[in-house]
Amino acid sequence: MTLRFTAATYNILADAYVRPNRYPDSPPAALEPRARRERLLERIAALDVDLLGLQEVEPAAHEAIAARLGAGYLGVHAQRHGRPEGCSVFVRRGKVELLDSHVHHYAARTDDHQLALITRVELDGQRLAFATTHLQWCPDQTGADEHVGRSQLLELLDVLDVRERGLERLVCGDFNAVSRSPVIEAALARGLALGAASQRPWDTCNANRRPRKLDYLLYPRERFVPHPDPLPTLRRDTPMPSLVEPSDHLPLRIAFTAG
Repeated sequence: MTLRFTAATYNILADAYVRPNRYPDSPPAALEPRARRERLLERIAALDVDLLGLQEVEPAAHEAIAARLGAGYLGVHAQRHGRPEGCSVFVRRGKVELLDSHVHHYAARTDDHQLALITRVELDGQRLAFATTHLQWCPDQTGADEHVGRSQLLELLDVLDVRERGLERLVCGDFNAVSRSPVIEAALARGLALGAASQRPWDTCNANRRPRKLDYLLYPRERFVPHPDPLPTLRRDTPMPSLVEPSDHLPLRIAFTAG
């Protein structure tokens, strides 16, 4: 039987980080908390995926998302130490069974206290490890040995190798790294592939008027075939958040098939 499922990753932008001086190109109405929350809930619901990994999720946002998605989904949340937000995973009931969840707080970290939320799920009788994370940002020129985000990703993969031994891995999130970075190079060296490698355009963020790809959904290269949804083109003057896109990141949605 061919396994078919959909997955998405999305940095939803925590309310605590929404400040007009950080988003000078965004119209004030795009930053108004209540209206932005409503647009965000609709954006998430419209993804209509089996596996959903979210970053920058405050507890109140997690509860609002759970209420919007309703009884058709089951969600878990992990809170960062000393921060107002964390990561969430939602799975579609009936299609996906959530078997276990585990929070890993990185040893390779700064005061940002990043974490990974790791879940073990079953789809059509096949078990997978699905993890979502938000890695530490480092300047583009940072070498591999000094790159905290790379160290965190390798740490996560090591945890998956031990804790979820024998299971195929899907790892998603805001990696705060471009595709030609030590972070992505490390993932590729460990047998993972970019779920949106064929996607163009593929930029997911327009920070400081620099469209870039920072969000990824990694999958086992030899096991699945990805079919990414198209993304809108981001230009230097594209405001994010906007009245169309409620976050400063775009969601990345991918349909997977496997034999």
